[in-house]
Amino acid sequence: MPTENEEGNVVSIQDVYDFIPIDEPDDSIRRNVKRLIGTADVYLKGAIAENYPKNDYRAQQSALLIIKELYLNNSTTDSMNNNVKKLVDDFCLQLKQEMRRKNGQG
Repeated sequence: MPTENEEGNVVSIQDVYDFIPIDEPDDSIRRNVKRLIGTADVYLKGAIAENYPKNDYRAQQSALLIIKELYLNNSTTDSMNNNVKKLVDDFCLQLKQEMRRKNGQG
């Protein structure tokens, strides 16, 4: 399972390298991956909640799927493969609903 890294991100750079996979990253790839981790985090904050559970498997898998899609296709999440987009949306909805229940809002 990916774990929240020392910087508090939903996934680590190494998690991304393993998932895509990237064998020998250079400085440019490392900078790009760091930026994409931040992009996935902002996406998940908007889709779920500001304080979404970064150690939840679904959040981590969603982040990896978003990062992979953006990295490989150099696109926006709007053009994400329909199956991947549905999976990410479902994970986000589940997490959002669970957070509401935990906070007594639903």
